This record gives sequence, C-alpha cells and structure tokens, in this order.
Amino acid sequence: MTSPDLHSLLDRVRKATGPDAVLDAEIAATIGPIVMRLTSDGSYAFFDRRRANICFLCNVRSNPFDALSTCLSVPSYSSSLDAVVALIEEKLPVNTTRTCSDPSGCTAQITWWPNGLSGGQRIQTQGASDNLPLALLAALLQALIEVNHDEA
Repeated sequence: MTSPDLHSLLDRVRKATGPDAVLDAEIAATIGPIVMRLTSDGSYAFFDRRRANICFLCNVRSNPFDALSTCLSVPSYSSSLDAVVALIEEKLPVNTTRTCSDPSGCTAQITWWPNGLSGGQRIQTQGASDNLPLALLAALLQALIEVNHDEA
C-alpha cells in the first residue's frame, strides 16, 4: 500500500455520501484482507491475503489464476460499524476510538500508539461525514497515511 493509493482512497471516502459496494471492494483490496486477482478467463477472483489463496467464504484453496473463489463477499465497510471497527483493530492495534453523531453529522477520532503504550509515538486523526462508518474510515486512512509518511 503506497501513500498515493491511500490518498486516493481517502479522497473517495470523503466524497462518498453513503454505502458504496465499489468503494468497499477498493478498501478491501487496498488495506483489507482481500486480494483481487485477474483469472485466466478474464474475470476477477477474490482471496484472503492472510491465508494463502483460500477463499474468504468457502475455505477452498485455489490457484490464484483460476476462476474459483468468486463466492467471496467483500465486507461492507461503508455501511457497517462492525466491519470498520474490525478493520481498525486489525490495522491499528493499541488504539482508542471516539465517535460522535448528531444532526449536523458524524465525527470519528482515532488515537493510536504504533509502538505500544510505552513506545512514545502517538498518532491522532479525525474524520467527518454524514455516515459514521465513512467518518471512521477517513480517520483510519489518515492514520495509515501518517504512518507511511513517517516511514518514508
């Protein structure tokens, strides 16, 4: 995941107004557990990057270039708080998340200690949207961008 990819994804998240399946797939393929690969027949198949080409749902191991594993379901990051919180926990262990929702919109703030609580470094980011999952996604992407910037 490169910083330009993250900036582009953050821009798409900020422009989103509600649930978006295409955005969910982009998030999953960029920072989530899913790898999307072109198959030998020209279609796309989805695999769990953490489990050596095992389909996310059917648990079948397959060649990454065979038209198998199309039963994969992409998490609904743009509409599911559970999916976004799980992604935050995976990407930013040792964090606190605060959210606020009122008639004027939603905000999310993430405080993350990349090196653990005693590591000294603390990253704090914030996101805003009319949709709470999108606000959380914006805060997550900003944290990942900041970490990539520090490592460059």
